[in-house]
Amino acid sequence: MRSIFTSCLASGKNRKRKMQGQHEGKTEGSVSIFLIMVLAFVFLFTAVLIDYARIAAFNVQEERLARASVRSVMSSYDVELREKYGLFAFGESDGDILLSKVLNDNLHKSGRSDAFNLIPFALESSSLEWSRPLGSYEVARRQILEEMKYKAPIDFALELAGKFKPMSGVMEEASRATTLLSKLQPLYDEREEALDLMLERRSQAAESGRRLLQWIMNPPGESISVSSLGSMQSAADISAQYSDYLGKYYDDLYRDSKKPAKYTYQLSLYQSRTTEMLSRLPALLTAFREDHERSMEGAKEALKKAQQLNDEMRNVLEQSRMEGGDLSNDPANNWDIPASSGEISSDPLKKLREQEDALILTSTDLSQMENNISTQQSAFETIEPIVAGMSGVLYEALSDNGDSYRMISSVLEATRVVKNYVQNYGEKGNVIANDVALIEQHRSSDKERKQLEREAKSKLGEAKALLDKIRMMGNGVTDSLKDYQTLRQYYEENIAFNEEIVSDPLVKSEVSSNIYAAGSSAMEDMDGIYAAMGGIMAGARDKLFQTEYSALYFQHFDVSKLATLAQGSVEDTDKLKEQLNPQAQELEYILYGFYNPAGNVAAAYAEIFAMRLSIRTMEGFIEKASLGNPLAVLAAALLYGIQQAIQDMLLLCEKDSIPLSKYLPAQLTYRDHLRLFMMMHGGGNVQLSRMLALIRLNTGINTEERSTYVSSNIKLKMRLWFLPGVVKLLDYSAGYSGKVQGRTYMREVKIDFSY
Repeated sequence: MRSIFTSCLASGKNRKRKMQGQHEGKTEGSVSIFLIMVLAFVFLFTAVLIDYARIAAFNVQEERLARASVRSVMSSYDVELREKYGLFAFGESDGDILLSKVLNDNLHKSGRSDAFNLIPFALESSSLEWSRPLGSYEVARRQILEEMKYKAPIDFALELAGKFKPMSGVMEEASRATTLLSKLQPLYDEREEALDLMLERRSQAAESGRRLLQWIMNPPGESISVSSLGSMQSAADISAQYSDYLGKYYDDLYRDSKKPAKYTYQLSLYQSRTTEMLSRLPALLTAFREDHERSMEGAKEALKKAQQLNDEMRNVLEQSRMEGGDLSNDPANNWDIPASSGEISSDPLKKLREQEDALILTSTDLSQMENNISTQQSAFETIEPIVAGMSGVLYEALSDNGDSYRMISSVLEATRVVKNYVQNYGEKGNVIANDVALIEQHRSSDKERKQLEREAKSKLGEAKALLDKIRMMGNGVTDSLKDYQTLRQYYEENIAFNEEIVSDPLVKSEVSSNIYAAGSSAMEDMDGIYAAMGGIMAGARDKLFQTEYSALYFQHFDVSKLATLAQGSVEDTDKLKEQLNPQAQELEYILYGFYNPAGNVAAAYAEIFAMRLSIRTMEGFIEKASLGNPLAVLAAALLYGIQQAIQDMLLLCEKDSIPLSKYLPAQLTYRDHLRLFMMMHGGGNVQLSRMLALIRLNTGINTEERSTYVSSNIKLKMRLWFLPGVVKLLDYSAGYSGKVQGRTYMREVKIDFSY
């Protein structure tokens, strides 16, 4: 059984081998075709993958090459512009040529014959598009910010703000006092003039009765002596001559009938003179009444005006106290910087506040003045009835039944009433003198104040005279005028380029001849400086950076050149004129913008003087507080301030440095003052255009034509090795940034670069 199974198994294996042998001759080539298909697919995939990898590497290399080439082009910045002003702009080279050269140098093939280049790309085209010229405000300001962002805050905080911080509170109080008292002073003087006018009109009203008094009795007396018939100078002569008139009348009446009358002519003349004298009375009374009413009406109007001015003064004072800040809320206390050494007490200024109410008249004083006018009017109203009654009595002199004693009594009574009225209320009258004394009680320091005002005005005139001398330095200086005109042209072109509509307001360069106006203006400027400092401390960095950039890169005037002129000498005038070209006063020009040789220097001098006046006036308040009367203290403080400010200007010209205050030893240079003024009213587009105009004048570089931003368009190409059609087909699915043209792959890349 086992052998049968074995033989069967062997015969089956033999048959299988025969069948396999028969089939082997028919399937021998199928394996090769299959392998070829597999290998073709693998080759296709590998070839496409290789080209795709080459494309990816090509894109990366092109990006790097484009960036490197643009950086290389932009490295050709203007060296002079960078070294002198810290600004970047493309130089005078041809950017397209530089770009082509850089690209060609990087694409240059190695000289080795056995080198294998996996990515053999070549340059198809390249171009540059320039924009953002340095002359535009946005670009110039951005570069200034970048240049100054690490410098300006430290310089400002430590050099300037720290010096001014200790006197912020007392300067604020001095400014408040100066502004308030400068407003009250003209109102006060006008009110006092109205009160003086009231007294003058009252006196004129009484003085208008002198003609009537002279008509009644000239000169007025206490008695009337009997006299003979004669000329008549006053109504008193009627009563004085009446007794003689009666005697002569009766002599003629009781004469011998055979004798002619002896006194007919004299008696007739007495009657005609009496009639003529009495006929003048109605006109005199009417004139007296009308003049009196007119004058008294003027007195009432003057008092009413004084009351209105007094109310206005009260309102100004109340408003100032409502708006005025408390020294404890000094905003400079919040400045996060250390203050310089020194301290100023504001106690005298606080006490001065308590004395301001004394300048206002009380309602009791004004009511008393009204009552005095009413009393005078009542005294006047008693005159006319008495004088009219006297006239009626004197008419009896035209008859022979008059009473001489009664006539004399009536004349004396009328004389007394009119005389007392005139003596009480006329010039230097007793009652008027008392009213004047009442008004003079609150004028305790007016005479002294007026004297101080005159002295201060005289000293202020000296400062203005020196300012005029500085302004006149430019007369006859023609060499620099051409540069100034060129500078104006560059400035106007930059304004037009930026399409800026500006009125270009010039900073005031005058000092007022009115001491109060000059003091108030100086205090306002100092308030502006502190406000600007506060704004910068609160984060207004752009203005600070532009301000400090101006001070760092632009030349200021050599103030020592004014020393001899300030001392009154004219020996070095010619040498001084040599310093009046624009390049010698660049910072002043940026600040003030005058296109004449001496205008900017004069403006700087005027503004420094105003600043010194404000600080020294603050000291004057402290020094002269003992005068008591606030207006007298202000006048004395201004006189002190003007005197000391003049000395400060002389010292500044001699040493280029002055102490900030008598109480603060910190030094301020001429340049520091200009930095403060630039911070206060600079930092705008106008000042930026002036800086760019100066850069163009000094370097010949037109910043409006110098770009700071470039866009490059670079197109490179690379020959594909394998199947460009398949690579192009893959673009529809995978996507890539280039294009396939024939067997060449091209790609354009855009790179931007900015300074």
